[in-house]
Amino acid sequence: MHAQEPAGITEALAASPSLDGHGDLVRDMAAALAREIIEGELPSGYQLTSAELGRRFGTSRTPVREALGVLQREGLVEIEPRRRPRVATLSLGEVRDLYEIRAGLYALIAGAVAERTPDDEIALLGEPLARLRQARDGGDVQAYFYATVDFRRVEAAICPNRRVGPLMDSLGLRTYRLRSFGLSLPGRLEVSCRDYGYLVDAYQARDSGLAQAVTRSLMSKALAAIEKHWSRLAEPAPAARLGPVPPD
Repeated sequence: MHAQEPAGITEALAASPSLDGHGDLVRDMAAALAREIIEGELPSGYQLTSAELGRRFGTSRTPVREALGVLQREGLVEIEPRRRPRVATLSLGEVRDLYEIRAGLYALIAGAVAERTPDDEIALLGEPLARLRQARDGGDVQAYFYATVDFRRVEAAICPNRRVGPLMDSLGLRTYRLRSFGLSLPGRLEVSCRDYGYLVDAYQARDSGLAQAVTRSLMSKALAAIEKHWSRLAEPAPAARLGPVPPD
């Protein structure tokens, strides 16, 4: 059974212009495949055939191709001429660029929240923080990941700068995939959960500098863990070695 993601992948897709004009079937397929990619069930390079997915979801190839197009625009799927669609791969350089952007935007959020967000709104972070601690104690990586998604969404929602939340969303679901992988690495739940606690403490103390420092530390530790175990994420699945294929 998969961890609950009440404000996770489905909400991220719902807010994306990638789904404009698509019906519920395409939305549901895109969300299901996105979750499997993000949670590592479909690894880098895994081939996604329209025929196989059509059988799985009980539909024709056209909606499947539309769903794969959505995921291509979100950075989760690669579609090249005369090759089957496949789970996207990222270079380590691209990952570093994404984390540099995330660190800057989250630091902006942290400073604004610490300086200008009312106490009652900061208190809203208590619920996702409690779920972080519960998931950490239970060693439930996916529940912990989805709790971090909710924490960051609440944080963006209470940030006085209303432009920064959409900027974070524009990074797309590819960052979810990296975050989920990073949190699955040894020792990451304990370190991450401790730092989220420090971040809330900094908000409550109205210490903008500390909040920004803790946020940047969260990003740098996450990136360092991904860099250390990069081969596990970057290596394509054995069944997904790429090459020209006949139309499916």
